[in-house]
Amino acid sequence: MLKTRFENYPKGKPFSMILGDFLGKGIFNVDGDSWLFQRKMASLELASISIRTYAIDIVTKEVTCRLLPLLSSAAKTNSAIIDLQDVLQRFSFDNICKFSFGLDPGCLDSSLPIPLFAESFDLASRL
Repeated sequence: MLKTRFENYPKGKPFSMILGDFLGKGIFNVDGDSWLFQRKMASLELASISIRTYAIDIVTKEVTCRLLPLLSSAAKTNSAIIDLQDVLQRFSFDNICKFSFGLDPGCLDSSLPIPLFAESFDLASRL
C-alpha cells in the first residue's frame, strides 16, 4: 500500500513543520520524490547481506540469552501467568535499539521481574 500508493497518505506541511526539528528532512518527515529517493536508498542498505547477518546475529543472541531463559523461568513457576504481549514488546524494543542505535536497554534482562498478568489464577480450576 505505502510502496505503490504513497501519494495517497501524505504527511503534509503541518506534520513536517511540527516534527521538523526532531526528524529533520529524513524519510519519516518528507513526502513525494524526497521520500521515494530515501526509501530506495534505505531499501538498498537494509537488503545487504551484512545488515541482514547483523540483524540475525542480534535476534539470535537475544532469543538464546534472554527470551528463552525468561520463558523457561516463567514455565517453572506454575502459579504465574506470563504477560506474553509485554515480553514480546520488550524483546522487540531490545532488538530495535541494538540494531538501530547499538545500545542494549536490557528490557529482558534476567535481573528484571518477569512480567505477569495483574490477576494470576489457576487455569485448571477454570476448565
